[in-house]
Amino acid sequence: MTSTKQLHAHAQQIIAEHDVDTVEVAFADTQGHLRGKRIPATFFLERTGEKGFAQADASFFWSWHCELPELPHYNPASDIVDMIVVPDLATLRPTPWRERTALCMADCVSEHGREPIDADPRHQLRRQVERCQSAGFEPVLATELEFYLTDEAGKPVYDGIQCYSLQKGAELEHVVGHVRRVVEAYGIVVEASNTEYGPAQVEINFGHGSPQTSCDDTVVFKSVVREIARNHGLRATFMAKPFPGVSGNGLHLHHSLRKGGVNVFEHADDDGPLGNASMRHWVAGLATHAAQIALLANPTVNAYKRIEDYSFAPTRVCWGLDNRNVAVRCIPQAGPASRVEYRGGAADANPYLLAAAILAAGMDGIERELELPPAAEHDAYADERMPLLPRTLGAAVDAWEATSFARETFGEAFAANYAALARYDLGLYEAFITDWETQRYREFA
Repeated sequence: MTSTKQLHAHAQQIIAEHDVDTVEVAFADTQGHLRGKRIPATFFLERTGEKGFAQADASFFWSWHCELPELPHYNPASDIVDMIVVPDLATLRPTPWRERTALCMADCVSEHGREPIDADPRHQLRRQVERCQSAGFEPVLATELEFYLTDEAGKPVYDGIQCYSLQKGAELEHVVGHVRRVVEAYGIVVEASNTEYGPAQVEINFGHGSPQTSCDDTVVFKSVVREIARNHGLRATFMAKPFPGVSGNGLHLHHSLRKGGVNVFEHADDDGPLGNASMRHWVAGLATHAAQIALLANPTVNAYKRIEDYSFAPTRVCWGLDNRNVAVRCIPQAGPASRVEYRGGAADANPYLLAAAILAAGMDGIERELELPPAAEHDAYADERMPLLPRTLGAAVDAWEATSFARETFGEAFAANYAALARYDLGLYEAFITDWETQRYREFA
């Protein structure tokens, strides 16, 4: 384990070698957006790197646009207090996309007791990683993420669908190639990029690592893509369903468990459908809690417009083998690459919270030795044996509150506040008069 003294020496070395004059200290808020402060490098070395800085805890209780509704366990009229944002010095790295700058991820703790804040998504993920570790497992995670590149007016850079096209991909390469190069220099492992099943839609596959590192890298990547696209006169959107009639943007989580450095899912030790008892119970846990996970996987009103039959987004609580229509895709008996892919996430999901829920559901399956429902075969969308996933934000909140899973996984206060924030957004949406309504009804109604 690296000592505090060694971490500070590491920070001094990075700042000196790269002539850093600004350190961005960042954490992800409830929605997964990076928040924090920019600190002069000299002050970071003298004070902030060790002690952190105070910032209002409202970052974990506001909406997508920083509105502060009253929540069951947070009243903005009386409850806003300072928290301490503590740099995780092990994550300090120079930013190749911006000169003389370094980025450091952070954890948020209470001002006086310096206890972890339950509302901090990074802390919530760490709790579930520790749950796995207490059972002797080391979880491994890799994300797969999609986004659209548009002009400044929000129109895709090109029309038509050319999935995996190197020719059409070349039209985006001045941005996507730039992104790949700088994030690789930063230390994020990119395995591949390609055009996806939408006009000017891009998919990025990341290398695997610890859940915390993978989620740190995912939220940083999203910020970098937006910044570089803007520098090229374009825009990038991770909105779940930015355009009707074409594919939405997804966030898939590939994951496995290791014990003693060996992938637990790779052994053929079971006569069940997956050939592996741990994977069988794990996937059963994901199926059992799929409806509750849906709110974290699809946290916006818009995300449910992505969930359509034959859209590559799952609509039913189902699992299968190499089948891209299911919510949980299993790749067993593939040696060290044996893994489970959770396909239900939208690109606007907070990766820390979604990963935490997946680890919690999987561990519940292992701890209680839950049994699998039947696998979906062929057309998962038409398999009526499988229950439907929530199809609206309201239905997802109802499912979130219907069992004890969310409360037991994230704590009573977090679960209640998260549901209330979702209902706040839903209320705004339901009160809004859309252009479609106006065009359809104004003249003849």
